[in-house]
Amino acid sequence: MSPNAVALVELLIRERNALFRFLGRYLDPASSEDTLQNMYLKASAVPGDPPIEDTRGYLYRMAYHHALNRSQAEGRERRLLADAAVLDELPGLDGEQVGIAQAQLREIAQTILGLPEPVRRAFVLNRYLGLSEREIAARMGISKSLVARHVLRAARIIQHRHCP
Repeated sequence: MSPNAVALVELLIRERNALFRFLGRYLDPASSEDTLQNMYLKASAVPGDPPIEDTRGYLYRMAYHHALNRSQAEGRERRLLADAAVLDELPGLDGEQVGIAQAQLREIAQTILGLPEPVRRAFVLNRYLGLSEREIAARMGISKSLVARHVLRAARIIQHRHCP
């Protein structure tokens, strides 16, 4: 491990209870615990150059960003599940068909949430928010062709896992 990683991991261990309380402002206890474990993995992989001058500030910023990302992911999942609930109101579907459709939508949502960050972000911005490849490229700081590849990759993964 790099000197930065060692310093962050040691501080994370010492500040664990305080970090847990800090994360509790944004997340439920189970999510806070998961976030702490993810932070350990991220902290242990921090490169050594450039040296981190304020390790405590760095660690708390890391915690905040992890909590924010987790909270946003959980919000997206809740919205997808709420959209799935609309199926209950469709005429002509019996309870079993609705249950199957909702389970499929939950599986697709989990697949989307499990995509690598840039792929997921490009896909969601394009397919759910309706942004153009040019707008996404500007927002993400990447080329339009890379945006197109990300969206295509996401669509292929979803299709492969959910469309036999």
